[in-house]
Amino acid sequence: MSPEKKKKNWADAMTDLMEKMAPIFDQPILASIRDGFVAMMPILIVGALVLIILQFPLCFKDDPTCYLEAHLPANISGTLWNVFNVTYGLLSIYVLMSIAYALARRRGLDPLMPVLFSFLSYILVATPELVNGEAGNYLDSSGLFTAMVLAVVTVEVYRFFIQKNIVIKMPDGVPPAISNAFAALIPCAAIAFGWWLIRFVLNFDLANGLFKVLGAVVPAASTYAAAAIAETFHAFLWTMGIHGDMTIGIALQPVWQANLAANVKAVAEGLAPTAIYTEQFRSFVVPGGSGATLPLAFYFTRSKSERLRRVGWLGIWPGIFNINEPITFGAPVIFNPILGLPFILITFLNTTVAYLATSAGLVSPTYIAGPWTLPAPILMFLETGYDWRAIILAIITEFVIPGIIWFPAFKAWEAEVLQKEEAGVKKVAA
Repeated sequence: MSPEKKKKNWADAMTDLMEKMAPIFDQPILASIRDGFVAMMPILIVGALVLIILQFPLCFKDDPTCYLEAHLPANISGTLWNVFNVTYGLLSIYVLMSIAYALARRRGLDPLMPVLFSFLSYILVATPELVNGEAGNYLDSSGLFTAMVLAVVTVEVYRFFIQKNIVIKMPDGVPPAISNAFAALIPCAAIAFGWWLIRFVLNFDLANGLFKVLGAVVPAASTYAAAAIAETFHAFLWTMGIHGDMTIGIALQPVWQANLAANVKAVAEGLAPTAIYTEQFRSFVVPGGSGATLPLAFYFTRSKSERLRRVGWLGIWPGIFNINEPITFGAPVIFNPILGLPFILITFLNTTVAYLATSAGLVSPTYIAGPWTLPAPILMFLETGYDWRAIILAIITEFVIPGIIWFPAFKAWEAEVLQKEEAGVKKVAA
């Protein structure tokens, strides 16, 4: 069997595997959970702005007077926390409505009623104290799992009633707004009384049970081993043409958000953040984009191959802002073991170095959600609460480790590309 045949068969096998796996990760419920968490970014960043302002360092000592908060008028520093409280303090409510909206859209439903009924369900099940005018529980990150479950179940129950036509139909000529409201009456009653039966009559505290699950899952999914496996798997998926970040995010977004919220809460209470594996921590892992391909882009610009030089120049500028699809697809990294193996190895090493450095106290854990398109050293300086050591670690994971590993891979791939280009020229000449 010729080398060309073997290579073609391997690529075909990988393509078949990618096609089989892709529908799994685009399944409506999983995709809606992913999209719901992604939609939280504006709220997280706005809440983080409070920390950026109040925790801005005026000196580099472990002293409360070194932060800007201590020098602002009390009516400003005190009331700014209100903005924080209505972002991170109500995170589960926002996640609930966002997932319900995304799933309703994917199911072809008008999102208004599913979102409203999801909110109704959450108050009944998770925070019944609010009905009596008391302070509610599970409004912040502690209710994330509950929000996910209630949003999905409520939308699916509503969809069942609509699909089976178990609704009140109004005569023709009735305005659509009134007709839709009456059509939603029976599903609303079924959802409301159903959750009432579960929570109050059967006394099944779903929120507390899921909170305990979250309490067990988050620490287990936040260990070095879990982070290393997840990030290595995410890199492997990219080499198969599957969006690795979004794929692992389906399962890990609740963990990342819970860890970030725990760190934010600790800082707000004057304590040190302790959770390491947040979505923001991943900027140490994938600086310049997955696989940390910015050094590879620089190498490409010096290549003897004209095609690789063009790819390199196309990839540098987006790569500075953590967008590396021109390199991933243009090199390509996908279906290319010469570049795919370093891509995976760099991700594993970056995860290891960043996690160990953070756990050893050499760099502060992340607790500020910043715009991910900022250049990595600046982004990590910001997300670690202005820890200058994060700049050094970001440079190591963006340039030093990838620069060393990408160079021999670049030379090997350049040689193969040049060989193919030379063969092509000879074939044309003949």
